[in-house]
Amino acid sequence: MTLFSLVHRNLRRNRLRTGLTLLAVALPLIIFVLATTVVNIALRIAASAKEHLRLAVHHKVSLINPLPEAHRRRIEELDPEHTRIKAVCGMRWFGGRVPNDQFNFPSLAGDPDTWPIAYPEHRLTSEELAAWQSERRAAVVGTTTADRFGWKVGQKITLKSVIPPYLTVELKIVKITTAGDTRMVSFRRDYLDEMLRAVGAPAGYANIFWVKCHRAEDLGPLQRQIDELFRNSPDQTKTEDEEAFLASFLKMQGDLPNLMAAVAAFVVLVVILVAANTMSMSFRERVGEVAVFKALGFSRRAVLLLILAESVTIALWGGILGSLPLYLLLKLFPDIGFGPISRISVPPRVVGVALGMSVVIGLLAGLVPAARAYQLRVVDALRRVA
Repeated sequence: MTLFSLVHRNLRRNRLRTGLTLLAVALPLIIFVLATTVVNIALRIAASAKEHLRLAVHHKVSLINPLPEAHRRRIEELDPEHTRIKAVCGMRWFGGRVPNDQFNFPSLAGDPDTWPIAYPEHRLTSEELAAWQSERRAAVVGTTTADRFGWKVGQKITLKSVIPPYLTVELKIVKITTAGDTRMVSFRRDYLDEMLRAVGAPAGYANIFWVKCHRAEDLGPLQRQIDELFRNSPDQTKTEDEEAFLASFLKMQGDLPNLMAAVAAFVVLVVILVAANTMSMSFRERVGEVAVFKALGFSRRAVLLLILAESVTIALWGGILGSLPLYLLLKLFPDIGFGPISRISVPPRVVGVALGMSVVIGLLAGLVPAARAYQLRVVDALRRVA
């Protein structure tokens, strides 16, 4: 009789307990995989933000408070020779939604002349750039939103704002992009201002000015200069690099990355305790059986390996059930997101970490009962059973 067949028979002996233990390991590991994935995505977004060399200039009190159009000109005057600042782009939140649809996606209006320069990652071709500049209703749409509604380049779309004054705008798609937040819809701020003036609403304001810089070493000095420039004005600013801005944006939603990291650590501890409790119960019920094995000539090492193999098998199958189905599900339906995280997909590396952790959990959970089985004396065990 091989070690594998013994493990298989022992796990089938109490199928209900084995099944419940598998679920008890798998369900927390689903949380672990999700938490680790979100943390990795947040770190990847932060690393990507560093490469964009952008500063976010917004009102010191809140992002909701608008900044006047004149702020752009004054920021540009800090670098009249354009050796540090490549472009300043004012952005205004629109908060649009497709009429009669509840799908939420970010929509903002940007300065038509500087938006393509401030966001080069969208890689507008010369034809797309010409369309953006000539068509006042031009819009650039992320693939997630475009795929959901079946939108194509050249198509006219209608968005209705969910914030006052509840405007309805008609846009024409000039580009479908895979860069950045793929739920985003960006269009021209001059068109939005025109619509605002038509209904008597305040125009010529931006919620944020993005300052695109030439070099990374320009970010720090410009950040301090911009805030100092508006220090005594009615509209004081807070300037952050894009990485810090995105981090603060995530914290407004509950500091999710750090919360997820804490949850992941707690989940690992819970799984170890659950698996250890199950293996201890199983060993207590089988003290006599272990004694018989030793009496029949099984070595201490063989008994120790048997207990550890059972524990690792249960934990590993729990890891498989807790990671692979989630990996496949999010591979098929990745368009789940929040804030700057537009898509969630589980990297294969995270699945590998979960499976490796399952093996470690199995070893730790089976360590105490395996050590007790290793030290068990046959006479003492049989006397206890009798």
